[in-house]
Amino acid sequence: MDTKNVVVLVGRLVAEPELRYMPNGTPVANFAIAVNRSTRKPDGNFEDSLDGFFDCEIFGAQALALAENTGKGTEVNLTGSLLQKKFQSKGPQSRTISKIEIRVSSVAPVLQVPKESSNGTAPVPQVAPQPA
Repeated sequence: MDTKNVVVLVGRLVAEPELRYMPNGTPVANFAIAVNRSTRKPDGNFEDSLDGFFDCEIFGAQALALAENTGKGTEVNLTGSLLQKKFQSKGPQSRTISKIEIRVSSVAPVLQVPKESSNGTAPVPQVAPQPA
């Protein structure tokens, strides 16, 4: 049976990405995003509600680029796959704890397109500003 494990999300970074290096020198960035869900209300307007927080991990040059060029609040578009990690709890009643993470294969800031200017010129895409 052929199965697919692909995730595509758009969300905002909830904190600065944490950059570290593996023993072989490969950069790794760990970060979390908050994702909203838009639903249409009976009056026709849309309402956003928090859909969840997702822990993510990315490797290599993209990890460096993410850590250097984004920050808390940056809206990002990512593609990756789900990864289940299992841990054994300690104590007298040991049990298995499961955690789902996203192993990110690509990530990019979402471009914000300004509204058309009064002189009718086409808007120029810009990277979303980062909160201070």
